[in-house]
Amino acid sequence: MKTNKALKVLTTSALLASVAAPFGAGVVSANSTNLVDKKVNVGSNGTLEGESHLIIKEDDTNFGVATSDTFRVELPAGTEWNFPNSSKFYVDKTGKTFNSESLAAADTKAEVNVISSRTIEVRPLGTGFDDGAADDKYAINIPLYVKMNGASGELKLKIDSMNSTVTSGEYVFATVNTGNTRAVVDTVRYIGKNGIGGQIRIDENFAGAISADTTHNLKLKLPSNFEWNLSDTKVTPGGGFIGNAEIDSPVKNDDSTITIPVKLKEKTKTPGYIYITPGIKAKSDAAKGTDVTVNISGGDFSDADLTVAKYGDYDANIKVEKVEELVAGKFDEYTKTAKITIEESVPGSFYKDRDIDVKFPSWVKVVEVSDWSTSGVEAIKPTDIDGTDDEFSITIKNPTTKENTTPGKIEFKVRLSIDANKTGDIEATVSGGGINEQKAVVAKAIAPAAVSVEGDTAKLKIGAQDQEGPTFYITEAKKGVFEKNVEGPSGNGEIIVRLASGVKFSKVPKVEVVEGDGTIDTSNVRRIENDNALAIPIKGESTSKPMKLKVSDVRLTLDRTVPEGDIEAKIGGSAVVENYVKDSKGWVGTGLYTGTDNKNPGTFNTQHAVTFKIGSTITPAPSDTTAKNIVFKLNSKTYTVDGKEIEMDAAPLVGWDRAYLPVRFAANALNVSDDQIIWDDKTSTFTIFKGDRVISGKVGDKFLTINGVKTPMDVPVWRNKEKTNNRVMVPIRYLANALNAEINWNKETSEITIQVK
Repeated sequence: MKTNKALKVLTTSALLASVAAPFGAGVVSANSTNLVDKKVNVGSNGTLEGESHLIIKEDDTNFGVATSDTFRVELPAGTEWNFPNSSKFYVDKTGKTFNSESLAAADTKAEVNVISSRTIEVRPLGTGFDDGAADDKYAINIPLYVKMNGASGELKLKIDSMNSTVTSGEYVFATVNTGNTRAVVDTVRYIGKNGIGGQIRIDENFAGAISADTTHNLKLKLPSNFEWNLSDTKVTPGGGFIGNAEIDSPVKNDDSTITIPVKLKEKTKTPGYIYITPGIKAKSDAAKGTDVTVNISGGDFSDADLTVAKYGDYDANIKVEKVEELVAGKFDEYTKTAKITIEESVPGSFYKDRDIDVKFPSWVKVVEVSDWSTSGVEAIKPTDIDGTDDEFSITIKNPTTKENTTPGKIEFKVRLSIDANKTGDIEATVSGGGINEQKAVVAKAIAPAAVSVEGDTAKLKIGAQDQEGPTFYITEAKKGVFEKNVEGPSGNGEIIVRLASGVKFSKVPKVEVVEGDGTIDTSNVRRIENDNALAIPIKGESTSKPMKLKVSDVRLTLDRTVPEGDIEAKIGGSAVVENYVKDSKGWVGTGLYTGTDNKNPGTFNTQHAVTFKIGSTITPAPSDTTAKNIVFKLNSKTYTVDGKEIEMDAAPLVGWDRAYLPVRFAANALNVSDDQIIWDDKTSTFTIFKGDRVISGKVGDKFLTINGVKTPMDVPVWRNKEKTNNRVMVPIRYLANALNAEINWNKETSEITIQVK
């Protein structure tokens, strides 16, 4: 007994959906399942010779045999029926046509009447259609004999149920293609000087499109700056050409053109195909980035142009996702680049077991390579980074080959340490591993802080004390740059403002936070380094916006060693420059380096990040005037200045056959005040400031230093508790020359007369 097969019908319909596409069925439960078993391609003047079929299967309801139910099948415009039989014939489950009803199978036979060139009517006659419940094994099978007559595109036939139980609908049965053949390429490959392009497939648009018994010279032409490499060029038949087509080896007409002779024994009954693998060489004038296009023509083959490859010399390109601003002098999150990509121009550019070197400027050290990924190529991530170098190497383990369709790619990020006082573009140079040298700016170094001075810079007098300095502002480059707890060897974070040599803070300035939510330890702002520098401890780091400090009520003292011109100050300290260590010989910091060798951790030997102008000197103090006539006498504790007698506690004397004068009294006589004479008891050194001269001498040395230049003497600087009363004495001739004076020795009176030149 037959049973309802609704589930079975739905499953069948799903499986056949890719073959038959019904339109306008419009019913919830189909009475019949209709399909075209094969959609075929056909030429604009071609014919269908019964190789595909319209199949109508019983579904929920029996076909009405007893009631002579009839349905109609109509072709679209531009086509017509082309059955081999008369205007009336019979079909059955075999998919054949019969002129006599008796020849058709009794259980599935149907009568077909040709009503017009585009319309047939079908009447079920088979005994299987009315022997009980419907069953989809009983089907009407009509072979499609159709002639094209101006149709184009996708073709659908229409079933009209009329008075039958057959379901109405429209079904795709063919596609009309223009031309005899169509050509496609499987993929566009990358090639270098010598490579293989994407495989070309030339399809017959319909069976019999290529005529038989004649030789068709299939011509393939490359651009003039490329040539064929026949040793890598392969031709293979497929489909209806297998065993039917005689395809000779390609023949070069010239460098850029080949001919492939094709001859068919008979017209194809199913469409034929030709597969061509193109071997291509680039000539010297071929430009990188060029598309390699093949022109196809000849015989019955339709003209076509296909891009089969992209040409680029074996090389690689380096690019960066974004040029990040990295903060100099830091260890933290502000020192990692964005993603850097090294990508082959052409597959096979990277060499197996060769290193690609990535080098940065000498003022940059590599701390870590992270966010590592590769595509199409197996490359070894660098693991021997110890922070002492400005470069690293990537080893290519398994490269791509020229058959690959996608170039190999290596991607990573780099954490860097940047010399604190360096700013500007950070350029990476990539070379080795079979590629030419490439350069790219991968990041930009910025200073950790900026300084601005309010108003005009101060005009400061050399040798004057407690002068008014300018108000200035210190702003961090990004929030959190001024750190309380630093990663380097310096401990807690402090900002250090260091003045030029010879300049001191007369008092502790006022320091306050005027922008940002960072805080400082105002109670511990202090002068350090013999008042030459100011320390500002960080109490809390900024989290919302950069911190800005105001330094006001600045008072400065300049000694006589300060040169004429601009006076600079520098910003440093552990809060600003984390990677500083004096006499640093390498960079291994932040705990990422686990080696045991004796290297200074985490450092450059750059202490300051920012230099700014805090003031400039005004005209130096005028040269000291001296009396006209200054007279010293050996062994006498008095001397005269323009006849005025002055006492001293040590007398000039003779030592080593040279006349010596007490330094302080000789300088006083030449109008050098005591505050311009400095004595360093620890080093036994005196220093005299006179006009634009700085003179120093050390007890026991046989030279004086004048403006940094050593002047030799034949006797030493002398100091003796008993003989000189602990006064420092210098041979008068050398001291006079140093103070720019002339001397006259009167042997008879033992008098020494000093006069200004």
